[in-house]
Amino acid sequence: MMLELHDNKYKIIYNPETACIICEGSLLLNGALAYEPILQLLKQAAETQEPNQLTVDICALKFMNSSGINMLTKFVMYVSDIKQLKLTLIFKAQQPIAWQEKLCINLQRLLPTLQVQLLS
Repeated sequence: MMLELHDNKYKIIYNPETACIICEGSLLLNGALAYEPILQLLKQAAETQEPNQLTVDICALKFMNSSGINMLTKFVMYVSDIKQLKLTLIFKAQQPIAWQEKLCINLQRLLPTLQVQLLS
């Protein structure tokens, strides 16, 4: 069953059948509390995904503020901290969008097993 969070500026869609979370639009929410529902969706996907691979696709994400970057950082650290969670985490991003590439490289420093797919 697909899960979706959205408002007029963004959409987050989790499809367990494709093991993919797609982020679209602009994530410019105000503070960590506003990002909590998205973080919970990411954690739920990571904990329940079978097979143990999850792709987070940010290619269609135009903007993300520092609170959003902190939320993704918390998610990657959560995956890293739960040792029994044998999850292959993949981030898909657009190479021409500099902040996406930089974010993925920084997340990979936190979780060396993170696979990054940069699309041109």
